[in-house]
Amino acid sequence: MKTHIHKYRFDCETENHHKHRLMGYTDNMIGINAIHFHYFFGVSSYDGHSHYYSGITGLPIKTENGHVHKIEGTLESTCLHEHKFASHTFEDVAYTFKKSSNKLCAQ
Repeated sequence: MKTHIHKYRFDCETENHHKHRLMGYTDNMIGINAIHFHYFFGVSSYDGHSHYYSGITGLPIKTENGHVHKIEGTLESTCLHEHKFASHTFEDVAYTFKKSSNKLCAQ
């Protein structure tokens, strides 16, 4: 399987009368084929405050046109509250390249 990333976009659970939206891209895959995962991290802001988040996706879940990963966790506590989130990455992947022996090559 070639090195790739996934896009994600979803809302967190409502807490303190508001919710945050998480959106971004996972980091490159770690592992091989059906046994791989991705790191994810970012910041989400709403009404003058921000929450940081990070984590590791679940293993790939096969779909009709590829695969997705479960992505879940809790936004870092800020302003005396935190938000839980749980969703999946998008099925589409973007292929990436990594340096190997001073050359760019697809993995």
